Amino acid sequence: MVDINQLTDQVLQLLKEKIHSNYRIAVLIVGPPGSGKSTVATELCKNLNSRMQTYLERAGTKKSSLDLKHSSESIDLLGDLTEISSALRDELNNETTGGILVDLVENKSFRPVKWTHNDKTVIIGRGGLANSISISENENNASSPVEIAQVVPMDGFHLSRRCLDKFQDPIWAHKRRGSPDTFDSNNFLELCKVISKTCMIKPPQTSEKELMEIIADTFIDNVPSISIPGFDHAKKDPDVGSYCISSFNRIIILEGLYLLYDTENWSHIYPIFENTDAVVALNIDIDEAVIEDRVAKRHLQSGLVETLEEGRAKFESNDLLNARSIREHSIDSDSIIQIRND
Repeated sequence: MVDINQLTDQVLQLLKEKIHSNYRIAVLIVGPPGSGKSTVATELCKNLNSRMQTYLERAGTKKSSLDLKHSSESIDLLGDLTEISSALRDELNNETTGGILVDLVENKSFRPVKWTHNDKTVIIGRGGLANSISISENENNASSPVEIAQVVPMDGFHLSRRCLDKFQDPIWAHKRRGSPDTFDSNNFLELCKVISKTCMIKPPQTSEKELMEIIADTFIDNVPSISIPGFDHAKKDPDVGSYCISSFNRIIILEGLYLLYDTENWSHIYPIFENTDAVVALNIDIDEAVIEDRVAKRHLQSGLVETLEEGRAKFESNDLLNARSIREHSIDSDSIIQIRND
């Protein structure tokens, strides 16, 4: 099993090494279905935030007394994204389409567009509004919790069932939901570009020696808030705005199946973060027999199947195929750390 305390030390060591050059660092946690990547990411995030809270309590610092006195130079997070056309905007607002772009649901080369309104900029990929990201320049980050770590799950970029209905082969799309083609890889890649740019913001300089003291003294007030979708398991669809990355978040933990995948949009994710020189990538290596047992039980507990045998059959017809595809198409790099989580 993964030693969360040891992993926490490792991540904080990277942050310490980059504290004067990168406002943020990124942690990529990748693994097949049933590898425990979501649990590892959640526990790591809790541990990191707990250590920060312990420092604040020891230092006698209350959240309300933290002074977001620093500002960064203006940074263009959206690069060359174009403003949404009136035709696409009308399609998204049309009640009959339900917020999707019908002709684009399988277009993996579609470059996301931005929709600026209500003091926010919404980034929209081929999944439409369900997988949209919103960026706010004016949101008051001081009202956010003082948490230095934030998990960014890939699950919120599952294409909605409405999108899958519009595939050329909707039966295949629903059956193979969770395969690479059934995610809005377009918009997830755009999110990674945005996060990587915030990683490269130069933090304020300070002479304090203890890492947590440096962190507490170098929060920047005008790093834009980034709102991203999660996944509602009850509705079986993405849930817009489930997670928010605030100025306080200095460690972004991305977790998902395809963060190290070497095809189409996925293949650009790791290089983007590698270029920040502030990333650690963890690939969970695990035996197929272990993930079969875990995923089959998970399918049964979630009500997707009625028996454990049906859960195993569902695993073999979809999850196992994804697991083997991940193994076959993973980016090969000496800098990627292999870990076990049996």
